[in-house]
Amino acid sequence: MIEFDYEILQCPITKEELKLVDKDKISKYVIEQDNSQFSKENIEQGFVNKSETYFYPVIEDIILLLPVYAFYIGDDKDLRDKMVFDKERVFKYYNEITYDIKNGKKIYKDSPKWVDFRDVASKYIRNSFTKAKKYLNPSGKYLLDIASGPIGFKEYLDLSENFEYRICADISVNALIQAKLNYSPKKGIYICADITNIPLQENSCDSVLCQHTLYHIPKNEQKNAVNEMYRVTKPKSNIAIVYSLFYHSMFLNITLFPIQIYRVARHIAGKIYVRLFNSKPRLYFYPHSLRWFKKSFEFGRDIEFYCWRSTNKYFLNVYIHKWFFGEKLLELLRRSEDKYPKFWGRFGEYPLILIKKSN
Repeated sequence: MIEFDYEILQCPITKEELKLVDKDKISKYVIEQDNSQFSKENIEQGFVNKSETYFYPVIEDIILLLPVYAFYIGDDKDLRDKMVFDKERVFKYYNEITYDIKNGKKIYKDSPKWVDFRDVASKYIRNSFTKAKKYLNPSGKYLLDIASGPIGFKEYLDLSENFEYRICADISVNALIQAKLNYSPKKGIYICADITNIPLQENSCDSVLCQHTLYHIPKNEQKNAVNEMYRVTKPKSNIAIVYSLFYHSMFLNITLFPIQIYRVARHIAGKIYVRLFNSKPRLYFYPHSLRWFKKSFEFGRDIEFYCWRSTNKYFLNVYIHKWFFGEKLLELLRRSEDKYPKFWGRFGEYPLILIKKSN
C-alpha cells in the first residue's frame, strides 16, 4: 500500500482516528468474524479505530472505509445503520456494472448512455472534461476526487497533475480497482467510502472534486454530502461539483420540450417501478435547483455557478450532425460557454458549482 500520512483518515462510524494494522497482526481483529464480502486471506493490512470497535480491511491497496465492509470487534452495540433503499440502489448498481476499454483506459460500460462518442462531438465533449481544472486550487498535496469512478478519460486523469496525491474515493470497490489501473503509476490513495460520510479529518484536502455524483445521492442526503466535502476541505480552498439540472435547465426545457416531458415521465415511472418490483439495480437520480444550493448552506454566499457543459446527449443527438455543420455549431456554443460561463451555468444542463471555503 502506498505510504501517506494516515492521520488524515478517520473512522466513519465513531469519528475517531485510525491506526494502521500490519498483516502479521490482523488475525487479532478478523478471527471468528463472519464477512462474506471477501476472504480473510485477501486482507493485506487494515485500520482499527482508537476504541478498537471496528476494523477496516485493506484489499488490493484499497482501504475499505465503507461501514458495510467493517468488522465489528467491540463488546457493546454495533452502531452501524442499514443503507437506505435509494443509496443501496446506487451501491449495487456500481458494484455490478461492467467496464469497456476506450483509448486504453477502463470506462463504465454504460458511458455511451451519457457521453456522445461521435467524432462530430469529440472536441466539444473533451473540452468540457477539462473544465473543472480551472476551478480547483492550482496545486497542493491532496486532491480528493470523491466518487471518482474509474477516472477513465485522459482529461479526467490530468485534473490532478499539480497535486502530490489524488485521493480516489468511491462507494464501489470495482470502480476503485479500475481507477488504480488507469491512474498508475501516479500517486493515488484509494478509499471505498460514502460521500455523505467521508472518512477523512477536517481540513485535510487542498481541493475537492465531485463530478456527476451528487445528483445520484438521495435528495435528503445531498446536503450532508456537500457539508462533508466542505468539512474536509482546507480553508482558502475550492470545491468543484459538476451537477445536472435536468428539468431545472431552461435551455433544454425550451430546445428539447417533448423529450424533457418524456424524460420526466420516465423518471417518475422508474421511481415507482423500483419500489414495486425487485428488478436489477437502477440508478437513483434527483436534481435540486440552484436556488436550493444558495439557501441550504451557511456558506451559501461562497457558492458560485459556472458552466461545465450546457448540453446533454439528447440535445447533441437531435441537433448535432456532421451533415448539418455540427462541429461549427458546437464550436460556436463552446465559445459562448467560455465567454458567458455564469449564464450557461444557470440555464444549461450541467453547471459547475464552485464553493470557496473561506475559513
